[in-house]
Amino acid sequence: MKALVKTARGPGHMAILDIEEPRTGPGQVKVKVVRAGICGTDVHIASGEFFHYVPPVALGHEFAGVVAEVGEGVQGVAVGERVTAEPTKATCGECPHCRSGHYNRCERREIAGVVSHGAFTDFVVTRAASIHKLPGAVGFTAAALSEPLAVCVHGVTEQCSLQEGDTVLVCGPGAIGLSCFQVARAFGARVIVAGTKKDTHRLALAERLGAERAVAVEGNDLKDAVSDLTGGWGVDMAVEAAGAASAFKTCLESVRKGGQVLQVGIPGRPVEVDMSRVTWKEVRITGTFGQKDTAWRTAIRLMEEKRVDMEALVSDILPLGEWEKGFRLMEQGGGLKVLLEPGR
Repeated sequence: MKALVKTARGPGHMAILDIEEPRTGPGQVKVKVVRAGICGTDVHIASGEFFHYVPPVALGHEFAGVVAEVGEGVQGVAVGERVTAEPTKATCGECPHCRSGHYNRCERREIAGVVSHGAFTDFVVTRAASIHKLPGAVGFTAAALSEPLAVCVHGVTEQCSLQEGDTVLVCGPGAIGLSCFQVARAFGARVIVAGTKKDTHRLALAERLGAERAVAVEGNDLKDAVSDLTGGWGVDMAVEAAGAASAFKTCLESVRKGGQVLQVGIPGRPVEVDMSRVTWKEVRITGTFGQKDTAWRTAIRLMEEKRVDMEALVSDILPLGEWEKGFRLMEQGGGLKVLLEPGR
């Protein structure tokens, strides 16, 4: 079967190759991939900026499809069912993280598209526990973005204590930032989305999706928005979704005393933090990484109930053979979220 493979370390080394169709073992499910999303991690692996992968490996960890085969001992999943799946293919099951349900922190977690073949191909085999059935109201386009949505659900609602009526600032209007904004809004928060002047179309999308304000950080628009919506107190929660030091600084400046800063973006280098401000404001800084089954179930329910609109984030759907165009759109900011279809 055809697959988009990272063949070696370093920039480039990407090619469409023939790989063997995976076999379905006991406790596993084989899924025929219908649509798969290009993640920032995929782009960074392609450019050589991300090192935690094991080549040669077919990339892709955001996908939806149809069950093609069910392994021995699997119950509750049938051939032909529409599904999405967590990128977690396996965990140790024995460490304190696994035993407490936080398997996303497992040191031996096997992630699709990073250490074993992922979704930029025809078929993926994964553990049955990672399979999530799709309600009829959730199409393949939205379902292919279940993973980034679950990341945001985990961060915003499980790692932090979001309350209905809170005011939330999201810095970074990319796919993750706009997903975090939608999650916060779905749980009753008023949300300000901030970007740069280059993010005009993304900020406009945030407004269409219901943001209280969508502003550029240049000038005083953001400070004015925070002051207007909070009476000068500052936001209850600030979400850094850009992976930028300047965005983290903005979050720390904008959050109220006793508030929360959620770090979702992954900076490419160490970030300097004004710890005196953290101290006197009694700010809680929380990291978040990956997701777990509870977040997945919530993410799918939010899509089913139309409380979030993930299809609105999709700018392009391309055949697998046009992967270079898709990656280029993601790198250059021309595409908000690009999906690949291995079947065409």
